Amino acid sequence: MDNEQLLNSIYQNIQMVLETIPEIRSKTTDCDLKAVLVSQEQSYQNQISITRQRIETAGYQIQELNDLLKNYSEWMTKLKAMADNSASHLAEICIQGYTMGMIQAIQKWHQYCDASKETLLLAEQLSDQHQKSINSLKKYL
Repeated sequence: MDNEQLLNSIYQNIQMVLETIPEIRSKTTDCDLKAVLVSQEQSYQNQISITRQRIETAGYQIQELNDLLKNYSEWMTKLKAMADNSASHLAEICIQGYTMGMIQAIQKWHQYCDASKETLLLAEQLSDQHQKSINSLKKYL
């Protein structure tokens, strides 16, 4: 049970990132920031593919993000970007999102500590990816 719950938590965490990055990318005119976001998106795409494969291989049901949460995230991102679409503000939005995602990943990692070593490693890698993404955006603040 822990394994399935943690895998789906990782999957949804990455889904949230992949819902947000294209929206942020579409709002920036900074070519360097756009390239960083494309690179981050590719990293998260790789992670979600691995996670999806693990879920399917284990015979678990994939739990997608609910539509209400996706819509809320999309509209909040749009509203924040409308107020200020500078590279600094868009990087701040991303950093806040990655920080929330990292906190959630660590909490779930601790909550489902009886999951398999492979799944716990995926949670750790997600947390590391969030930290790496935050670090690459700091220069825009």
